[in-house]
Parts: sequence; C-alpha cells; structure tokens
Amino acid sequence: MKFKGIIERFADNSLGYESHIKIPNKIFIEMQKIATDKRIICHINNSLILHAAMLPKKTFHYILLNKENCKKHNLILGEEVSVFVEKDTSKYGCKISEEMEEVLFSDPEGSDLFHLLTPGKQRTLIHIINKFKSSQLKIDRSFVILQHLKNHLGNVDYKQLNEDFKNFNTL
Repeated sequence: MKFKGIIERFADNSLGYESHIKIPNKIFIEMQKIATDKRIICHINNSLILHAAMLPKKTFHYILLNKENCKKHNLILGEEVSVFVEKDTSKYGCKISEEMEEVLFSDPEGSDLFHLLTPGKQRTLIHIINKFKSSQLKIDRSFVILQHLKNHLGNVDYKQLNEDFKNFNTL
C-alpha cells in the first residue's frame, strides 16, 4: 500500500528516536488486516527498505526512523516522502545475517533456546549481530549469545551479555 508521508519528530520523546512517519489511519486499518503482528517492510522514496513495526501513539500509528537511516538516505525533517508498506513475511521480522544463521544451525541446543525467546528478544539479538560489518565478529558474537542463553537457562541478561562479549574478546 502506498501513501505520502512527512518526516516528523516527537517533541516529548526522551529515547532519542524522534524521527517518524505517521501512517494514515485508512492504511493502518488495511495493513492490520494482513499484518496482524504489525510487522511491515517499509520502502521510503524507493531508496530505503526497512523492517519495521506499525507503532501506536495515542491517536495514530507511525513508522520509526533512526538517525543513521535518515542521514544515509537524506531524509529531512518536514520533507514529504513516498512510502510503500507491505506485510513482513520474514521469519524474524528483520534480516538475519548468514553468519548468525550458520551459528544457529551448528548449535542445536543454543538454537532451541534462541527460538524459545519472544520474537522481540530474537530481533534485539539479531540487531546486535547485524551492527557488525566483520563476518568474524558476527560469528563470534553469535556464539557468545548462544553460550549466554545456555548459561542462563534460556534467559537474556543484557548487562551480563555485554560482560560476556567483553570477556570473549580477552580470551
């Protein structure tokens, strides 16, 4: 579904994620019928493609934009953009690196624990891995995540996970 949107900001947001595009209510209602989990793939100006969620804000829904994407794709506050949204049919609601897929495949116990996590926690861990450009770092961090899940009986302690990353780097 296509629509025109405006790059806007929340004045009251303390998270730092201020840029967003409001989804017209008619589009949201139609998309909710086909994307009941509110996960979408959003195409902006035929240059930016992102896995996103249709997020609620009191009287409307919106698509969140991070600073990196705004800068990289020259999305300017107040600018009108062309938006195309479709249901996200990917397994995790985001792209997963080949390296992480391979580590999941090679560690069935860790993979089982990973897949018992909520979809949101899975996406968070995938995003942690996707931040890295180095293939070796993606592999190493994926390994640390699965070992962390095994050590913590399938739970994620993000503070401890950061320590686990640091400790792995000193080996």
